[in-house]
Amino acid sequence: MVAGVFGTSASHNDLGVLNLSRLQKYLEEILFPNHLMPGDVLPALYGDAIFQNANHTTIIARFDLIGNQQEMDFLRRLNFRMSGVRQSIEHMYGQLFNLFRLLKTPRQFKLFNDGQIAYRVGVICFFILNCYTCLNGSPCNSMFSTEPPSLQDYLPLDEPIHHYVPNDAIVYNYYVLD
Repeated sequence: MVAGVFGTSASHNDLGVLNLSRLQKYLEEILFPNHLMPGDVLPALYGDAIFQNANHTTIIARFDLIGNQQEMDFLRRLNFRMSGVRQSIEHMYGQLFNLFRLLKTPRQFKLFNDGQIAYRVGVICFFILNCYTCLNGSPCNSMFSTEPPSLQDYLPLDEPIHHYVPNDAIVYNYYVLD
């Protein structure tokens, strides 16, 4: 399992970052119609409670405990199990901070102006962590009985490179579909 990262200025909350990332639209485009499940439901990502009131088809938060006692017991167990699965994200962040101790030192980031350099350092650290995961695996791989992609698969060298332009007013489209 490898990580994806999208960030914005510190003035955006989690839902704002989600909307700016266009992740919902990207997931719908790659999943629909080939991956519809019974009941015409798309597979979904399970997120923090911050996504509780978001009206998304592919990103959900914990399930509301509404219904009779049997249904509420089932949803309580389901939420508990899904929260356990979400721990894989915490493992990934733990690995990131253990490998890149620079990220644990807030005073280092005060030297960077406007947080732009700090954000870029974070993206680079995620990228290197993903390369590390391709070569060595991660705790998430053992949790889900999966294998990481090969480094050759993770680094598609035939894709065009989008150069970063500082202070550019556009939001870069990180999810380019052919």
